[in-house]
Amino acid sequence: MEVCRTSSWEESPDLKSDDDDFLHDLQGNTLLVYWYLLQNRQPHSAREIQKRTGLSSPSLALHHLNKLIDLGLVGTDQNGEYIITKTVRPGLLSLFVGSGRMLVPRFSLYAVFNTSLLLASAYIFWYELTPASILLLIVLTTVSIELWFETVRLWHERPV
Repeated sequence: MEVCRTSSWEESPDLKSDDDDFLHDLQGNTLLVYWYLLQNRQPHSAREIQKRTGLSSPSLALHHLNKLIDLGLVGTDQNGEYIITKTVRPGLLSLFVGSGRMLVPRFSLYAVFNTSLLLASAYIFWYELTPASILLLIVLTTVSIELWFETVRLWHERPV
């Protein structure tokens, strides 16, 4: 009698994020429409979404809205306007935190914390610089620069 087992944790379907199921479908203009609706939680018409996202026609916006409806992410209200019904963050969207217009790169929170730590350390050690405190300030400065660089890079990669 043979027993079939998965030997790798990577093959286990329950370890996969549910948000990653939408990664293939949320790309390009569909992602752009979804991003707009995430940032503006009130109901919108297809024409308004088309204008705000820069799509070429309302029918193109309607096409992407229908894709989002099929995915179960968007629905319509009693007036026929489109609203978010489910929030997912696959791929690039997983690197943003917040809701509504306050979607910011996750790295910005780390960058603010690390920069605050750098400034506090510089204030504390300013008069008593030792080799250890100089090393700490160099490391904190390097990490702060890298975190701010990643924050700006992600901000420019967001679907706008």
